[in-house]
Amino acid sequence: MRIQQNIDVQNSIIKDQADVNSASKSTHKNKNSVAVSGAAIKENSPLSQRQNLAKKQALKVVSDAFGGEKKLDAQMQGIKDEIKRLQDVINEKSADTRNNDAKLKELQEEYGIDPESPENKALDQLALRMRSPNNQPTDDELSKLSEYQQKALYYVTANQQNSLDIDHAKAMQMGNVQGYADMKSERAKSQDMLKAQDAAEDILEASNADTIAQLTQDAVDHVDEEQKEREEEAKEASEKKKEEKKEEAKKLEKEAMQQEMIENIKEHAAETQRTSADTKRAIARRERAEADSMGAEDAQKTIISEGASMEDTQNAVNSEITNILNKLSLLSNDVKGSTVDSQI
Repeated sequence: MRIQQNIDVQNSIIKDQADVNSASKSTHKNKNSVAVSGAAIKENSPLSQRQNLAKKQALKVVSDAFGGEKKLDAQMQGIKDEIKRLQDVINEKSADTRNNDAKLKELQEEYGIDPESPENKALDQLALRMRSPNNQPTDDELSKLSEYQQKALYYVTANQQNSLDIDHAKAMQMGNVQGYADMKSERAKSQDMLKAQDAAEDILEASNADTIAQLTQDAVDHVDEEQKEREEEAKEASEKKKEEKKEEAKKLEKEAMQQEMIENIKEHAAETQRTSADTKRAIARRERAEADSMGAEDAQKTIISEGASMEDTQNAVNSEITNILNKLSLLSNDVKGSTVDSQI
């Protein structure tokens, strides 16, 4: 019986480790095994749970078959033990018969009895009758026995019973031998343990195939998810770039409007200054003409300073620029300096 071999097969099929390796097929079933690395499978994940269940199922199949093998072993061992017991009975009865024959021979020699004599043959007939419940010898018949017959009757009767017991033991022994041979032959035909090993390997291979398919799908899903994330990031970057371009365009447009407004203000201020200057020069000429007819002291009081008028004008221009810039939500310092410098 391949008990140790079956135990080794169980240990080789079900391994307590992170990697799940499909065991090699037995020689009568040549298939390629599939190996799946446990590194890609997280502990307590659905895949890990399915693999653990597959291992338990494979172990149960092999264990059940192994249990059946052990029961069959026990039955066959029981038959072998019975055959041996019967042989011991045969040996014991045979030894007792030989011992009885030796006692009979001593009695025959002692009393000078020939084994083929009528006296000795009558003893055999009497022993046969004593074994039958319905044909027991009478007391009168027993009282007529010779001294030899009385002493030899026990040994003859015992040998007859030993012969029956030996024949019965041999018949039972032959039946057990035939039963053992039949069980051994059927066991060789069924190959339950090998089939169980193959079934366990099929379970593990199916689990591994499912694991590979799931891992492959997970990998595809992961790649698709990363690709989707990259596309979303690219879309966001593109939209952000568009917004930045729009903001830049708005900023340039606003700066152009500011520059145009500043130019208009400068032109307006220059025009105002020219008009103001012409007006003041006319007034000054008129006042000088009037001063010619007045005294010197009175003339100084009435002459208007062109410098003062120019300063008032510049202040008015600066105030107007500041108001416009405030409306545009800009700091006046960003443009005022260049404006004033260009006007001076």
